[in-house]
Order: sequence, then structure tokens, then C-alpha cells
Amino acid sequence: MSLGVSLQTGWLPWTVIVLGLAGGTYLLCRRDRWWWLYLVPGVAAVSAVIAWILGRTVAESLIAQALKTTDIVWIAVGIAAVGLAIGFMFGTPWWRKILAVIAALAVLALAGNEINKSYSEFPRFGDLFGVSGDDQISGPPSIASSAPATSAAPKPTGPLSTAWTPTGPNIPADGHGKISQLDLPATQAGFEPRQAWVYYPPAYFADNTEPLPVLILLHGVPGGPGDWVTGDRLQGVMNDFAAKHNGIAPVVVMPDGTGGQLTNSLCTDSSLGKLDTYLSKDVPNSIRAQLKVDPDPKHWAIGGFSYGGTCAIQLVTNHPDVYSSFIDVSGDQEPTLGSRQQTVDTAFGGDESKFKAINPIDIMASKKFPGIAGWFIVGGDDTGSLAGQQAIYQAAKNAGMDVQFLQVPGVGHDWSLAVSGLTTAMPWLAQRLNITA
Repeated sequence: MSLGVSLQTGWLPWTVIVLGLAGGTYLLCRRDRWWWLYLVPGVAAVSAVIAWILGRTVAESLIAQALKTTDIVWIAVGIAAVGLAIGFMFGTPWWRKILAVIAALAVLALAGNEINKSYSEFPRFGDLFGVSGDDQISGPPSIASSAPATSAAPKPTGPLSTAWTPTGPNIPADGHGKISQLDLPATQAGFEPRQAWVYYPPAYFADNTEPLPVLILLHGVPGGPGDWVTGDRLQGVMNDFAAKHNGIAPVVVMPDGTGGQLTNSLCTDSSLGKLDTYLSKDVPNSIRAQLKVDPDPKHWAIGGFSYGGTCAIQLVTNHPDVYSSFIDVSGDQEPTLGSRQQTVDTAFGGDESKFKAINPIDIMASKKFPGIAGWFIVGGDDTGSLAGQQAIYQAAKNAGMDVQFLQVPGVGHDWSLAVSGLTTAMPWLAQRLNITA
């Protein structure tokens, strides 16, 4: 089976549905009276309770929001399948025990993929095994590998796409950029970040090199640096843009925004870690040291999805000298671990003044940001983020930011929104980053 086959549409998800329904039917098929009177109702009740606890209480403690009701239902279905399979271990011949295990696995695959489809987390089968693709390289090209522009070729004085034509045999012939992992050490922040991912546009490999603008993109919780390049999400957007602009697009860096897959570090310096220091100091310094990029902060932008979106507006309001443009996709109204009181108690030792000092909506109530611009993007069906996005947008507007608000009808809190939102915002972002006029 091809690793590129879709998990969202087509024959594979339908096959998983058919096999899952068949497995569920098998697990229910026993003639024993006790099976239907006691075990099936008991398993159903216990599964529902466990799924509710996981989807509400546990999810809120880990990712600061409850799961969708449909996701909780599918979790219950998966747990019930395991419970029924365990029931088959008693009073049945060996071959029925084996079939019960296979049936439970089929139901688990069905439940897992239905949850996956609701977030578009893994678009393709191969994405289950990590980031892969022909465009991946082992690491960043050496800064010295491309000769600087000669004195005979003056530096571009206008937007890059009109003032500079990248040339050279190393520019990818297919017009696609490359991706690689990159170490961005937490020199000042003092923790072990996961490896970042980087997208290099085709123009990055030109012989007559010019430093390119930078876009930082942050992942959500749960999540990691590879989320934006999974399923060619970021690559597709940037390759399409580069194809229309002489191979020029931003260098996109996707650092570790949390320190762990399930960690919510609030994107600030607190008892939970020094993520603000990492993302405002260590990451920019390391990028400038290792990559051929424009050092001018005016040509740097930051964005993110979910937790990453919340983090983007935090960094812009706390460090407008580092990032002056942002894209907040489905972020929260403020950094949160559930409630404000819970957040203040857990991360700031109960001192609300420390929280307000880093909280964007509190900062913008008393400070103006005339040089900052950005987009707030949210799905019309994202009931968990919609009100918060509207509130933070209004606060940013009142604080003098040049901001836009995009509500996409019929879309929830999923990666398809992040991709479409970035695509929509790219023409605006290209102007901010001095790529286009």
C-alpha cells in the first residue's frame, strides 16, 4: 500500500469503516444470555464513563479544552471494543479468541481514524510514521555554500520578487523547496527543545544569494515541530507561492513551542519553563547564526495554530522589537491551563499581576502597537475559539494594530483551517516581508 494514500477520503478510510463495523458486529455476536444481560451493558456503561473522563477532565488538564462530543463517542467505542474482546477470552474456543482480538483492532482503527478525520491530523497513511518525502534533506546548506552577491550586482532596493532574479544550477528544477530538521539550542532558556523543522524556498539555493525573510510557525498542544510539515501542509502553501514569485518565499522555521508533546508551557517564562526566552531570544539568535536570512526584524513574522496562535500574539505583544507581523489561527483569548485562576495558581504561584504582565489582552488595554500587523483566523464551527478570537481581535484593533479578522464558515478546530488560513494570508504577509510590492 502506498504511503501517500489518503486517510481522509477515498478507498482506505472506507475500508477501515467496513472492517470496523464488521469487527464490532462480531464482538456483539454471542448467544449467551449473560453476555447480553450483563457484560454488554456493563462494558457500554464503563466505556462511556471512562471516555467522558478522558475527553473532559483529562483533556482539559492536558490541553486546556475538552474534546468534541463526537471524539468522546469514538473513544468510548474503542474502549468498548477492547472490553468485549476481553470478554471473548472466557468460554470460547481459541479461534474465536483470535478473531476477537482482530475485531477489536479493526474497531480501534475505525475509531482512531474518525477522530483523526475530525482534526485532519494525519492526512495520509505515511504520515502515521513521521515526516517523509523526496523534498527532505539532511540539514541546512552551509551559509558559505552560496556565493554572496558580487559588487557588480547591486543589492535589491525594492521588493525581492521584482528586484532580484535567483539564478544557479542548485535551484531545484521541480520548483519545490526543501525541508530539514535543525537544532535550535535553548542556550538561555535552559531546557532541551525538540529539533525544529525548516522550509527552504527554491531561491534559497541560488548562487546569487540574497538573505530571505523569516516566518516562524508554532504547533498546537498536543503537538510538535513536525506538525506543519506533516502531509506537506506547509510545503504545499509555500511551493505554490514560490512558483509565482521567482522561487522566492520566506524561510519558514518551525521550532519546539512547548518542550513536549502534551506539555502546555503557556509560551511564557513561568514555573513551567522559559518558553518566552527561548522563542524571543534563543530561536532568533540561532536562526541568524545558521541560516541565510534577513536580520531585519521588520522582515520577520510569527504565526501558529491553536496553542501556537495564542503564542504568536503573546510574542508580538511582549516583544514587538523581535516580531512585528503575526498570524493567529484558532488561538485562545489568553494563555490558559483551564481557568484563569488555575493558570495563575499553577504557573505564577497565585500572583495574578505576573500573569497580567504577559497576557496580551491585558497588555493591549494600556499599550499601543501602531507598527504591528496581523491576522486572526478562526473556523465558524470552532465554538471553543470563536468568541476568544473575536475578543482578542477587538483588543488588538483598539491597541492600534493593523489587524484583519477571517471567519471561515463550516470549519472547526482542525489543520485544514490552518493550511487554508495561511494560504489566504500569504499575499498580505509577502508585502509585510518585502517579497512583493
